[in-house]
Amino acid sequence: MGACAVLTALSLSAVASNDVVPGGGPLAVLWGALGPEAGAAVGLCAFLGAAFTAAAAALGAAELLTLYVLPPAAILPLSLLNLGRSYGSALLALLGFGAAAPHGTRLAPLGPIGMGLVLLALQVGAMRAALPGAWHGLCLPLPNSPPAPLQPCPPRNSNSSSRDPETPRPAVPGPNTHLLARNLWPPEPSWDTGEGSASFGLLLGLSLPTACGVLWGCSHAAELRDAAHSVPAGSIGAAVGCAVGYLSSALLLGASVEGQLLRDKFGSSLSSRPVLSSLSWPHWLPLLGAGLAALGAGLTALLGAARLLRGLARSRALPLPHAVSSADRWALLPALLLAELGVLLGSLDLLAPVLSVFILTGYLCLNLSCAVQGMLPSPGWSPRCRLYHWALSLAGSLLCLALLFLTCWFYALPALCMAAMLYKYVEYCGAASEWGEGLRGLQLSAARIALLSLEEGPEPTNSWRPQLLVLLKLDSELRVSQPQLLALAAQLKAGRGLLVAAAVLQGNAGTGQGEARAAEQSLRSALASLGARGFVHVSVAPREREALAVLVQGCRLGALRPNCVLLGWPRGAALREDPAAATEFVELLRAAGSNGRGLLVAKGLIMGPSIGPSLGSGPSGPPLDVWWVVGDGRLLTLLPLLLRQHPSWRGCPVRLFTVALLEDNSVALRRLLESFARRLRLPASTEVVELHDSAVSAYTYERTLMMEQRSQMLRQMRLSARQGSSAPSQASQSGGEEEEVGGSGAKVMGPCPANVRRMHAAERLNDAIVRRSAASRLVLLDLPAPPPPPRPRDDNYVEFLEVLTEGLGPVLLVRGGDRTSKDQ
Repeated sequence: MGACAVLTALSLSAVASNDVVPGGGPLAVLWGALGPEAGAAVGLCAFLGAAFTAAAAALGAAELLTLYVLPPAAILPLSLLNLGRSYGSALLALLGFGAAAPHGTRLAPLGPIGMGLVLLALQVGAMRAALPGAWHGLCLPLPNSPPAPLQPCPPRNSNSSSRDPETPRPAVPGPNTHLLARNLWPPEPSWDTGEGSASFGLLLGLSLPTACGVLWGCSHAAELRDAAHSVPAGSIGAAVGCAVGYLSSALLLGASVEGQLLRDKFGSSLSSRPVLSSLSWPHWLPLLGAGLAALGAGLTALLGAARLLRGLARSRALPLPHAVSSADRWALLPALLLAELGVLLGSLDLLAPVLSVFILTGYLCLNLSCAVQGMLPSPGWSPRCRLYHWALSLAGSLLCLALLFLTCWFYALPALCMAAMLYKYVEYCGAASEWGEGLRGLQLSAARIALLSLEEGPEPTNSWRPQLLVLLKLDSELRVSQPQLLALAAQLKAGRGLLVAAAVLQGNAGTGQGEARAAEQSLRSALASLGARGFVHVSVAPREREALAVLVQGCRLGALRPNCVLLGWPRGAALREDPAAATEFVELLRAAGSNGRGLLVAKGLIMGPSIGPSLGSGPSGPPLDVWWVVGDGRLLTLLPLLLRQHPSWRGCPVRLFTVALLEDNSVALRRLLESFARRLRLPASTEVVELHDSAVSAYTYERTLMMEQRSQMLRQMRLSARQGSSAPSQASQSGGEEEEVGGSGAKVMGPCPANVRRMHAAERLNDAIVRRSAASRLVLLDLPAPPPPPRPRDDNYVEFLEVLTEGLGPVLLVRGGDRTSKDQ
């Protein structure tokens, strides 16, 4: 108890010496250190603790009145609990009137004055009992005699010894070390008083409220001339003084009073006189001091509770009426009502554990906030208290947590749950913080340490998964133009891994920051609507193509970087009609796939059916088809496993296809495919599709020729527009070749044989895919590598991809990065 109070006083001193003046009590301290969420939660716990402290003062005064001061006052035919409820309610009403009075705060010093009188009387009585020849008053009955009240001690005989079993032992023999050693251990069975035994937790709960005033030292800090000096001196002095006084009192009682009398709860063997009075001198002074202490503590607790509730109302963290924040008198009314609930328990034994739980919760969070601020290299945290160190605050928080569960664990759990729910409520409401948040700083510090450790070590191989960078386009109203693309990314992540939603706005970087912030908020809203969590990034640049390339290459923070890029297929027929657009798209593919990143190109998600849960899942729904044609297929076969973790795809059947040429062994290839699927734990049916060589049809030949002629014509038109002249340009280096037709010697341009072979392969593969996967929910297909940069045939590459995916629904073209292939 004493250590807990002293450590908490040191934490409070650190806050006060950091030039923080918490006018609203500990609420402002915790609000600034841990943010509005924790500040509101702990402020409410401190309010509950203060209100129940007032209830404890009223119940204590009621017991003092009915049991010791005026026993005839208990004339009502009521039980002890009902007496406590009735007289406690009346005394609580008197405390409420005193707290509402204009000068009610002037009575607050009566609390420490009363405690000082009690301690003084005890010290004087102990010294008086230690004098030679002092009369010991009452004696215990003989060990073998039946239970009886204490009797006056007989005159001491010079021939008798205190160790003689026939000589009665004094109940209050005075201080001696033998009695102290005997009282430190559990009582003997013959000493049972019949009133039940008290557990350590119960006694701890009864003693903790005696040190509940540490946080009240900052209630009037704004009214002090030098709070940075007065609050530490007063708080530490009061905590140390109380700890020394309570510890010395416990030791004096243990060394001066027999254990049987110490366990006499209400002093029934002393004719309704408290045990403390048997040792004190004068005997009536502890009763007077206890009454003054109850009066002062009750008034101080009610005033502190009103200030805390008023601070909660002013911060708008809780939905409290405006009248509560306007005056302390209106805030006093809820405190009185809550204190009355504590009084209705009727006994300090029932109320003390509840009170201790809320007090320790406030102590815990105050110590924790100071420890967090001390551990972080925050420039705004520099307390001038020389006795403070963040390790002391951390030790105080751990001690409070231990005492919290030792006192009453079944009260501690609901209190912590209530604080956690209030934390989430304030977080949901989005209360603003004016002083910063220490908990957020701790998260940033932990993230920094984790990133630095990842930077030093190698990349993980067994736990590799796609970390997605999603390139999105925004419309004129800054809304996502391809929401299905973001939905696919959210389904691939299933709440795990890294997800970055990025977009580029065309404009001036200096004047477009407001629009960029609005676009970021739009991306966050789109992620929230899908139930996904991730990061957003919006860049503003004059040219979109260069900005996208820089964004793809520079989106990283140490080892935390996207290893896969997800982008959508351009809408409409722009790629076929504009070679420049095709070139920009292919250049974006090259930049996105550089440095070992994987590529995911979604096609048909907007034009085709939705990929969301509307199509249903289960064995009877449309299948998810995987076509493994080229490459090692690591990323291609990993994506179905990730998709099936999302509820929209759970239970969706998976089919795995591969292609066998004429020289391949289809049976052996299928066995390898099944073994690979089992090793990946991919529940997929496998099929080997045989593609035999066939003659190139006239349609394929003509289609290739039309593709090349269209590309040549568009390039010539673009070149003529650049030169500002309609003169014919030089012949295109299309790779075509001249063929001699008939015997006339006339020469015409024919398609490139390489392009014919590519077109023929694309048509044959497309025909096989359409016949098997036209009605599939999603088709995963290998993405051929883009042509190297020196080659100007980007439009032909796009045309081949169009032919490959023609007639299909939603398609996801997949190309694993170099590092993906190595790691997996």
